[in-house]
Amino acid sequence: MAIEPTLTLRHNNAVYSVTFSSDGALLATGSLGKSIRIWELPSGREKLHLRGHNEAVCALVFQQGDSTLLSASLDKTLRIWDPASGTLRSTMTGHSQYLTCMAPSPVGTIAVSGSHDKNLILWDISTGRQMATLSGHTDFVSCVAFSPDGQFVASGGRDFLIRIWDVQSKHQVREFGPHPNRIKCLAFSPDGATIAATDDSSVIRLWNFTSGAIERTFEEHSRPVKTVAFSPDGRQLASGGTDATVLIRETASGEILHKLQGHRNTIYDLAWSADASRLASAAFDRTACVWEL
Repeated sequence: MAIEPTLTLRHNNAVYSVTFSSDGALLATGSLGKSIRIWELPSGREKLHLRGHNEAVCALVFQQGDSTLLSASLDKTLRIWDPASGTLRSTMTGHSQYLTCMAPSPVGTIAVSGSHDKNLILWDISTGRQMATLSGHTDFVSCVAFSPDGQFVASGGRDFLIRIWDVQSKHQVREFGPHPNRIKCLAFSPDGATIAATDDSSVIRLWNFTSGAIERTFEEHSRPVKTVAFSPDGRQLASGGTDATVLIRETASGEILHKLQGHRNTIYDLAWSADASRLASAAFDRTACVWEL
């Protein structure tokens, strides 16, 4: 079933990242234009325009009961903002090359980032300090994800492998693959049993986290997939990419439930609201869309 966007929110450059606040009252978007905008929902009124990063903002997440907004940028930094006032609280540095991806732990105040320097860094967001550097990738890291219990980090990139890291020991414990192409994005299912991954192709692979086997593949996109996101209950999987289309499928059967067409170019990021009633998408066409499902 085709659905039109409820809101179309505009930046002055490509939109790379998007995230809902936990209460669904705010949406934050990050741009190639180096800025972050915070929008009020459902009106779509711009509340704040945050400037401070020196390169594209590649990842965003609200934390600590929506009292903080964590951003990551190609400028090699993570920054913590007050989303009520727009004040920059702290800047964290550590990577030596472009920072390309970031994910928060569902447990505690830890986040992980990945970079062109081939490393992952674990951060304590409460102090702004580095906890550990995880080394093992042989090429750029392009995507990271925490397991729902916070015990593991999955990472992928240009060396074709999904690497699994134990957060407590700070060591790699497993690897899946290789993929036939460079890995672009990763997402854990909410129950932690599955990792959805994409590479430089239209194929989405679902990996069994316990066995390391590919459970199934989806190939309905016509061009490479750039982003995937499980719904909060794990029953649905949203995906988007260079075909400018968002597909929402039933995870178990693979049946396409919705086809969202409103963007004119590559979709880089997707985010579900906590109640799964809305999906937000960020795209190269300088817009973020909000879809009522």
